[in-house]
Amino acid sequence: MAFEKNIKSIVHFMAFPGPRHGKTTLLGEASEKFMVESFNSIKNTNYFNGIEVTTIKDPMLRKKMAALYKKENFYVSFCAQPVQLINEDHLIEPTDISSINEIERSNAVDRMRNLIDEAYEIDAKAFCFLSGKDPETTNCTEDRKHAIRALILSIKEMCRYNRKCAKKLGKKPLKMTLELFDRIDHSLTKNQLIGPSSDARTVAETIKIDQGYDEFGLLYDVSHMFLIFDGGYPETVETIRSLKPFLNWVHVANCVAEEEKNAYGDLHLSMDHPDGAVTPTVLKEFYIALMDIDFEGGIALEVMPIGDQSSESVIYTGIAAMKNAEAHIMVNYAIGAYRFKTRQFLPERLFYRLTEYKIKHSTQILENAKKRKKRSYPWDSNIIIVAADHPARFVTTVGDNEVAMGDRQQYLGRIVRTLIDPKVDGIMATPDIFDDLFALDHMITEVSGESLLNGRILIGCTNRGGLSGSDYEMDDQITAYTIKEIFDMNLDGAKMMFRLDLQSSQARYSQKTIIACADMVRECGKYNLPAFVEPLPVERIENKYRVKLNYVDLIKTIGVATAIGGSSSSKIWLKVPYVDNFEQVARSTSNPILLLGGASTGYPTDTIINFEKGLGAGPNIKGALVGRNLLYPGFDDPLAVTLAVSNVIHDYETAENSVKFLRTQRGRDIDYLSNLLLKEE
Repeated sequence: MAFEKNIKSIVHFMAFPGPRHGKTTLLGEASEKFMVESFNSIKNTNYFNGIEVTTIKDPMLRKKMAALYKKENFYVSFCAQPVQLINEDHLIEPTDISSINEIERSNAVDRMRNLIDEAYEIDAKAFCFLSGKDPETTNCTEDRKHAIRALILSIKEMCRYNRKCAKKLGKKPLKMTLELFDRIDHSLTKNQLIGPSSDARTVAETIKIDQGYDEFGLLYDVSHMFLIFDGGYPETVETIRSLKPFLNWVHVANCVAEEEKNAYGDLHLSMDHPDGAVTPTVLKEFYIALMDIDFEGGIALEVMPIGDQSSESVIYTGIAAMKNAEAHIMVNYAIGAYRFKTRQFLPERLFYRLTEYKIKHSTQILENAKKRKKRSYPWDSNIIIVAADHPARFVTTVGDNEVAMGDRQQYLGRIVRTLIDPKVDGIMATPDIFDDLFALDHMITEVSGESLLNGRILIGCTNRGGLSGSDYEMDDQITAYTIKEIFDMNLDGAKMMFRLDLQSSQARYSQKTIIACADMVRECGKYNLPAFVEPLPVERIENKYRVKLNYVDLIKTIGVATAIGGSSSSKIWLKVPYVDNFEQVARSTSNPILLLGGASTGYPTDTIINFEKGLGAGPNIKGALVGRNLLYPGFDDPLAVTLAVSNVIHDYETAENSVKFLRTQRGRDIDYLSNLLLKEE
């Protein structure tokens, strides 16, 4: 699960504001009994290992609670926000530490120094505060500039005092953390100077970078996101990515963002509130953003019971929301700053050696293939085969890039990348790809004595003549390998495809292709080769073919596929897409089935999930034969994604655990080819 190492904290004074939802905890006046019992309730959730507390006026109770926090090994954050907002004696101006009145600003900083002292008394590790109210004047823009300068000066003085205290006590300085609030003038909002993330970043850059206070950072609350307007629009989860260098802490909370509804504003409602802006989807996206920036700070639940709600009920609802977000597969997958660079794995100078090899040693390629050690058939486990046959059918598009697979260095590099781990069982490809692979494998074998292709399942592709988008697309002629050539190349099987078109003007060519596939299945029988048949029901819409991804059409098409080729039909392996009701698809044949991956989405999580579902549909699901979703998984590493799929296919691992494993494999052995073949350059 994601965020296993992050502190999981709870804002104590919000979850337990006081008996019967009073304000004694917020005021620092709650009884010892209430403080201890509420802390024990938090501890007994077995989820939190951090707590955010505010002032406790009784020094003896403060000492007792500090001892209790320490005994239970809780990470303690001291929160000055309640003191600042309640402003009990009204001795400090609402603009607080951002006041442009130097006397008022100085008084506010003095109060913060006293609170920093209290934070050290309870052995807190972090100190959180807010900026002070937004200036309410007609000269608002100019006053904000002055107020931000005043705030920066105050924070610098606070940080200096923090370091002085830490040195005196022999401790690490507190993490000084400024929380971002809304800038809305309403009775149920906070109307703080900071405020929009753009202004918060300006402050953080000055304090952290220019002034060198590394312990300073920001706190972002996901519920505030809907109430903070920057440039006239509410902020989004992208804010988290922009604040990456400065983010110390985050809050998980809920709000109602529509003013006309009840409970509007910054009320920290239960995470299941019917009008809450922070839905499970929003929280998932928030957690994805945190994963993307490799967030290592604390994640705190900030909820408050209202009406007849109990503290425990809103806490456990919040925990469930956080756990669901943590466990979500897209959260665990989040790629962050990682970018796979094919050139780092297969450099240009190594790629172009293949040209010279094919010119000088063209006959050697067939000899290399004939000498290869094969894996004995039948195969005794599930298999994962990488598909590399798309360019031969005029298909080079990946996502928005129309020629991604047309870059042979990139394409070949990604193919070889998947083959450096033995968990990948083999590859299905056209002759040009296999020529490149046998040439490269010969270079590797000469240097290391080891082969990438020995023991691998190599499947030759046959009919590629039905070029995508052409007027004769269904007339899918044998333009790649013949069955005899596959046998002569010492390959392990033949792959063919027919698309069942029942209605368009090309339907007759679809029938012709089925007959060609039947003849090839018969020929496979003569050479004792398994035939990998991809039968796809299709329909023509706006001059383009689209696969009918429903179980009814797929079952009917499988019935056609398994009946071709006479007695050799027993050697047919089917390659089909995952669809709903796949259990019925599995029962439509006793032949082995391999799952295909479909078009690349840039996010392999859907493929991994579908493979887990498909594999569980029946014992005749024997693995996967998949191309673009392994070779072009967005910015991710093809090897890491392939190994995640392998975990599902070979080990029946869950998609969630496979995605976690994926994250550990990114960039592994990236210099494999360079170390072998370019080490003397």
